[in-house]
Amino acid sequence: MADEEKKITEAVEEVVETEGSKAEKATTETETSGTKKKKSAYRRMIEKRIKIIACIVAVLAILVTVFFTCIASYSFSEKAWHVKFDPFHGYSYTLYLKKDFTPAHIVIESCSKGSSEVTVPDSIWGVRVDEIADNAFKDSVKTVNLSRNVVRVGEGCADKTIVLPYGYGSTGFLTSFKDKNGSGFYYKALADKTLVAFAYFGEQGSYQVPKSFGGIPVSQAVEYYANDGYTEVYADYVFQSATLLPYNMHRVQLLEKEGIDPYADMMDGATTRDKLRGKLLGLPQNYKYNADGTPADGETAIKLAIVQRGNGVGKTCGDVLREYPPRDFVTAVAYITEMTEESLTSGEPTLTEWMMEGFVTP
Repeated sequence: MADEEKKITEAVEEVVETEGSKAEKATTETETSGTKKKKSAYRRMIEKRIKIIACIVAVLAILVTVFFTCIASYSFSEKAWHVKFDPFHGYSYTLYLKKDFTPAHIVIESCSKGSSEVTVPDSIWGVRVDEIADNAFKDSVKTVNLSRNVVRVGEGCADKTIVLPYGYGSTGFLTSFKDKNGSGFYYKALADKTLVAFAYFGEQGSYQVPKSFGGIPVSQAVEYYANDGYTEVYADYVFQSATLLPYNMHRVQLLEKEGIDPYADMMDGATTRDKLRGKLLGLPQNYKYNADGTPADGETAIKLAIVQRGNGVGKTCGDVLREYPPRDFVTAVAYITEMTEESLTSGEPTLTEWMMEGFVTP
């Protein structure tokens, strides 16, 4: 009896052990299966994310390629963006970034607008528009409304009506126009909204002062002058300047010629001229010399050349002017004007005024 009970007990224990083993195995399989399912879902999620990222990268790559081939390009040498297509503003242009003392600015190169009247914006993307390049407008454009920041307008606007902005001249900026290929002149618009034709590049036999350009009346014009190298460079310098009033280019030539004394032309009496020369030459601290006594910079050389008809070492005023850039000439004239204003008697013009006088009224 005891043996039978023992056998029954052992059998029960065996069955329980077997069932427990099966249950444990089933649990383990279930856990393994769940883990596999979990790993499979996680893997699918990762793969999905990788695909999304790959698609985003591909789209970005396409957009960047399209941008740099069809919309814009960057020039490291010029430090500028060349924008070929701007659907928001309707212009193609070059955006020059800030460089040294030159602020960021935009030069409009072409206009895609098809209307007969266009208005140049004051700024694009917050950067001021200050120049319009040659032939920027289509033949269909008949009227161009300039913005307050535009100081240079290139060729191709002779057949347009140019409208200067409201309040023009109050900011001190003066707009220059090129018509070298048309009438042969460069123009600069004065504060009274009339033009000075300040440089002529045509043939002497063709010289004829136009009554207007772009619908703006011409109030003053330079006399004809030979197109030598210095006056061409100087004329372009005046064109580039946003504020500089043009000098009479014929007067520039007078200074270039050997023996021409600007004081003899602008003043009566040798006493006054000698007093002016003495005042200028008596201020050596404002001149810069090398150790051997020669002028150390262009400004000094030009100042001395104008005051004493040469630089003291055998060069004429014309030689000196052609040796240095127009900027030095402008600085020298401004300096001489400032230093001699108090010495002038009533009614005598300053050197700057003399340089700006003598225009021929058409």
